[in-house]
Parts: sequence; C-alpha cells; structure tokens
Amino acid sequence: MAFATKTDPFGIAGEVLECVAVSDNNSASLVEAHDEDGTLVAKEVFGAQIAPSADYKVKKSGTLEDIVLGAVTTYSTKRVVLTGLSVNTSAGGETTVTASGEEVEASSDGTCPATYTIPDIAVGVCHHAKILASAFTLSGSGCYLQTANYNFGCACGKATKDGVPIAHGVYEAYGEVQVEIIQTGSTPPTLTAGGNWFISSPLSQTNPDADYPTWSATLRLHLAKDSAQSSS
Repeated sequence: MAFATKTDPFGIAGEVLECVAVSDNNSASLVEAHDEDGTLVAKEVFGAQIAPSADYKVKKSGTLEDIVLGAVTTYSTKRVVLTGLSVNTSAGGETTVTASGEEVEASSDGTCPATYTIPDIAVGVCHHAKILASAFTLSGSGCYLQTANYNFGCACGKATKDGVPIAHGVYEAYGEVQVEIIQTGSTPPTLTAGGNWFISSPLSQTNPDADYPTWSATLRLHLAKDSAQSSS
C-alpha cells in the first residue's frame, strides 16, 4: 500500500526534518435568520479558511535555522502564515517537531510589517531530553533533565471582509520552554536562564510517596522584530 504524499505547508522540511502528518483544519462561519415564529428560514455559510498544522520527525542531526514566524507560504492554493513551532524532547523519547499557521489574504506577497526569526535549534536523532537554543543551564548532583518542551509563537491579527482575510500582521512573538527534572540525590536542582531567556515560573517540587522528587519550571523569551522589516 502506498500512502499519500505529505506536503509541508510551511517549507521547513528538508535535510533535517521529514514531514510525516498534515492537517488542514478547514472551517467556515455560519449565519442564520428566523421568521416571526422563530423558525430558521435562511442561512449563509461563508469565510471558509484553513489553519494548517504539520508534524515532523528528525531524520538527521542538524540545526533548524532561519525559521521565521510571520513567513508566508502557499499551501493547497492558499496563502498561509507560520505562527507556531514546537520542539519536544524527553529522556528516552525521540525529538518531535510541530508547526502551525493560519490562512491570510490571497494577495500577500510573503512579507509582513513584522517578522520574528526563531533562534537556531540544534536537534538530533538521539532520544534525549535536551537543552536547546541556549535557553538554560542545569546543575545539581544527581539531578537529571526528563523533559524540555520548546514552543515558539506569535499572534496574528487579520482584517476580514465577509469572513475573508484582506490584510494581516503578526506581533507579540515569544519563546517558551517547560522543563521537568528528577532529583536522585540530596541536592535540589539549580536552573539558570541563558541569554535573553528568563524564568517565568520558578522551580516547583513534587515529592510523592515511594518515588523520587521532580521539579518543574518554565522559561520565556521575548523575540525581537527582524530589523529588515518596516513598521508600516
């Protein structure tokens, strides 16, 4: 049996990533009218839009670079903007990547008043929980990273006419990583933010009966607007 070819909506698959699943997430709006008795007498379905998402697997160790939130591509004859990228790592689990976006105006030329480039992310085929994008450092004897899940996203504002996008812009771009650490010794972990990352939710312990304590925390990054873009 030959499976249908997967088309990457955002053009980020290549030497490092293989696109393995795609969803269109097609939706539309509905308006209805009633007569004097409350009976439905008219309807209009309008503003059909897609909000594609894609799953990727790492096929070769390498670096995800030059991935831009706000970048516009063509998918299924529609123009779509990349608004999210997630990279999930875990101890004993393979690294997985997902991307998501929204349909924008058909006339979009692929530029936007603002775009935001995601930091380079070195991924590998190993089944490890990993520190990526220089987000943090971890110390503490007997403390081990169990999961580190990275999410980069931005908001997308759209002007519409009868439910159809006629203009768009992205803003409020960020990075976020949620970590979980297991403590096997007597020393609690120490988490230090790297670069422009900051700890938005400090280490919090869960110490259940008959098990090792675990710690969780969240770090965040405010992405800067790409300098090549205008403010119009």
